[in-house]
Amino acid sequence: MRKIFFCFILVFIYSQSAFAQDKLEAILLVDRPLTPENYIIKVLDLALKNQEIPYNLKIETIPASQPRRVQIVNSSSQNYVIALGSRKEHEEILKPIYVPIQLGLGIGHRIMLTRPDVEDNLKKVKNLDDLSKFIFAQGLGWADVKILRNAGLTVHTPADPTNIPKMLIRDRVDLYPRGLFEIAAEYKRYSADYPDLVIDDYIVLSYPLASFFYVRKDNEKLYNAIKTGLETAYYNGQLQDMIMTDPVYNKTMQEINLGKRIKIEIPIQNISEKALSALKNFTFIPGKKIGEAVRKKRKDTPALQDDM
Repeated sequence: MRKIFFCFILVFIYSQSAFAQDKLEAILLVDRPLTPENYIIKVLDLALKNQEIPYNLKIETIPASQPRRVQIVNSSSQNYVIALGSRKEHEEILKPIYVPIQLGLGIGHRIMLTRPDVEDNLKKVKNLDDLSKFIFAQGLGWADVKILRNAGLTVHTPADPTNIPKMLIRDRVDLYPRGLFEIAAEYKRYSADYPDLVIDDYIVLSYPLASFFYVRKDNEKLYNAIKTGLETAYYNGQLQDMIMTDPVYNKTMQEINLGKRIKIEIPIQNISEKALSALKNFTFIPGKKIGEAVRKKRKDTPALQDDM
């Protein structure tokens, strides 16, 4: 009896050890510290909860430019995940999970961080040609840079985007477009040091752009886990529920008031067909109630082919 019990203990210990070894580790790579309440962290955790492999989610901060962080994900053997805007260059280097993190909201709507004298001039802006008189700023390697330049706008790209507020105040640039759901946090982040910064109340830039999670090209296990989890979270309604109940997002939608702004449509050339397809397949559903599923995946609907 004691021998059987001893064997049982060994089997239990072995199974627990094997279980621990099989646990999937995901490391979200960011360029600055984030609180646990950050939406990107919550969405990645939601995705991992909606797949079957036990997991451990870590956050790693490396204060480097976006191209450098892309290189780190691409070359490292660690299970890095990075959230980036849809851009062909990113999709060629890394492996994107084609489910928009914000379901097409926010990242394709840009609100301006600026200074009071520029905001006064923005009241006169009615079209894209009017915007060409202003100097924009974006971080080096950001997806928006080509979009804005292809639209005929002047864009400065400092290697360190934390220098942009100082550039605004010193009249070196005029406008710092930020995502709809980023603008409040960015203003809070910089306004103490630069109290003359303001959030423009008059203009919204709009273009088809999504934010996706990306992993290393050959990291099939992590890719499949996040893809499965995100798709499941979308169809069971949890992904949209997270957007609808996020306090920052709710507050932003009320304060920014998109309906009162002049909407400037920016033509976009640097987005892939797969990214555009993802924006159509995984879209925000107006009127969906909290806890309600979005829709059932039809068996006769072909899956989105996103393998590179």
